[in-house]
Amino acid sequence: MKNLTYSQYSTLLQKVKGNPYLYVSTYTEAKRNLIPEQFNLFQQEINNIAV
Repeated sequence: MKNLTYSQYSTLLQKVKGNPYLYVSTYTEAKRNLIPEQFNLFQQEINNIAV
């Protein structure tokens, strides 16, 4: 999963949100692989989805 964009990570999070382990694993993977600017966009995107 290393070559995903922040929007692909957010789509993946939407798909696994019923499984807490996969959700946290995906979030951690995104944090590790995205550059800080992309990670900020990723956080904004998942916050908009949650609201």
